[in-house]
Amino acid sequence: MEHVPLLVLGSGIDGLAAALCLAHQGFPVQLLERGPDPESLDDAGPSGSMVVRPSAARVLQGLGLLEELRPRALEVQRYCHLDAASGQPLRKVELGDVARARFGYPCLIVTRRDVRRTLARACAADEMIGVHYERRPTSVEDIGDAALVTVEDGEQWRAEALVGADGASSRVRGLLEAGAGALSPTFVVRRTTVASSAGEPASPELRVWSGPQLQAMRLPSPHGGAEVVLVMRADLPPAEREWVVSRLEPELRRSVSAVVGREPEQVVAHQRPLSRWTRNRLTVLGAAAQPLLPHAGEEENQSLLDAHALGAAFDRSDGRILPGLEGYETLRAPARAACAARVAEFAALSHAEGLTRRLRDRLWAREAVDEVAEVLGEV
Repeated sequence: MEHVPLLVLGSGIDGLAAALCLAHQGFPVQLLERGPDPESLDDAGPSGSMVVRPSAARVLQGLGLLEELRPRALEVQRYCHLDAASGQPLRKVELGDVARARFGYPCLIVTRRDVRRTLARACAADEMIGVHYERRPTSVEDIGDAALVTVEDGEQWRAEALVGADGASSRVRGLLEAGAGALSPTFVVRRTTVASSAGEPASPELRVWSGPQLQAMRLPSPHGGAEVVLVMRADLPPAEREWVVSRLEPELRRSVSAVVGREPEQVVAHQRPLSRWTRNRLTVLGAAAQPLLPHAGEEENQSLLDAHALGAAFDRSDGRILPGLEGYETLRAPARAACAARVAEFAALSHAEGLTRRLRDRLWAREAVDEVAEVLGEV
């Protein structure tokens, strides 16, 4: 049996960032990942893009990784929200220099693969971190003064503190609360890549199309072309999905028509927040703490903020486990719940119909709305 002080489950962006943030504060940490080392994955495989907002860029800067990512990133110059049926703009928000001047950091688009690999390399180079790939957990137990993780080959890890960064279906989350309960309809997410078009803006632009039954986001890729993320209600039957797509404005219809019939890559709903993020020596981080709807592309940003808060809380507690876990929950549980609620409200507005839709359009047209802060999640 392995005995360790701090153990992180999961080597996604959230888990790797958590390990780095703890190590940067002087705490040794071990990380278990059920999959392979990301360095061994084929570059030819799909790699989705993500938006790195200024607050998340600040975390990456603190880890010494932002400049390494910059050559493989695009700086978003504007946000354009369009009606999915007509293609008419609902609002345009200039970002670029405006965001940088106001928040001190840019708004970037980078691939998740590049971010994860950069984090993984930093973990591998840090003597305070041990990363163990292809260790699939079969059980996670709360034994009061420790957590016990058993992996497929029977190997056991006893940890003084366990951080569940193992996604929306987290084993650790299940130990904290049996079921949080959905607060929204269920949505499905499909992704596709498209080539650059002749009418492509000269400067990187984040485009979002909204309609009653769907939302689509187009993120230009730093490696060429763009990724389109299609979000639809899960209860739409196939025939209705096809009908909805047939009524989209031409550019969007061309982008999503080939992907709408595929199996979804993600199924998600807005969840009721956990009543507690910690129990004894357990806590959760990222989607394991609270999954976010995909409409605003906030998941990875909030995960980086979670990781930063975890490291800061352990630093303030001088490495004492229980005060560190409680301090982390105090720092992040209200903030992540508020973000999840804002994203759910944005999703509801994006899918609005009738009078609510007309009022929404008037609201978004008002100059009094702090659009830069709203779009960047800096509220």
